[in-house]
Amino acid sequence: MNEKFFIYKKSYLKDEKIDLSFIPMMARRKLSPLAKIAFSTIFNCYEKDNINLVFSSQYGEVDKLLLLIDQYKNDNEVSPIAFSSSVHNSTIGTFSILNSIKKKYNSISAGKNTLSNGLLEAVMGKENVIFCYADTLPQPQSVSCLIGPEKRENSDEIEVILTSNQVTNDEYKRFTEFLDKKTEEFITPFYTLRRKYD
Repeated sequence: MNEKFFIYKKSYLKDEKIDLSFIPMMARRKLSPLAKIAFSTIFNCYEKDNINLVFSSQYGEVDKLLLLIDQYKNDNEVSPIAFSSSVHNSTIGTFSILNSIKKKYNSISAGKNTLSNGLLEAVMGKENVIFCYADTLPQPQSVSCLIGPEKRENSDEIEVILTSNQVTNDEYKRFTEFLDKKTEEFITPFYTLRRKYD
C-alpha cells in the first residue's frame, strides 16, 4: 500500500555559516555543535505553530558523551547537568522548550539508516510535523522538512512506496539531492520516495 505526503518547506546546511540570531544569546551560548546545526535548519521550516517534531541523529551528542566518559574515568562521577544534555533527545527537547512547543516529539537513531527511518516516522504520523536529521560525524550536516498530509500551494507531493532495495550509504547526500529535484526518487533499504506531478 502506497502512502503520500507533502513537503511544504525544506532547509539543509550548504556551508559552514550558521545563523542562530533567532535564539536568545544566553541560550545560544549553551548549545552544543549538534544543536546549533540542527536548529539552523529546523528554524527555517518552523512556522511558529505548536507542532509535532521528529529528530534523527546516528551519533547524537557524541562530543558530550565522550567528555562524560572521561569525567567518569578520571573522577569516578558524572555531572547530572552534563548527563541531561548528553541524552539523544536533548537537542529536540531544547528546541521545543525554547519555542514553547507542547506537542509530542520523538528522537530516532538507527545506524546508517537513521535519516530514512526518522523520515518514515515523521511521514507515518499523518500530521503536520517538522522532521530534522543532524549529525556532527563524519562532518556537520543537517536537513529539515516541514511535511504534512494536505496539499498546499507550492508544496511537493511525495509518494511512499514500500520496497526492499540495495542502496549505497550517504543518505544525507541522496536526500538533499532529492529535495533539490536533482533526482526523482530517494531510495532507502525499506521504501522509496517518488515525486508526483499533477
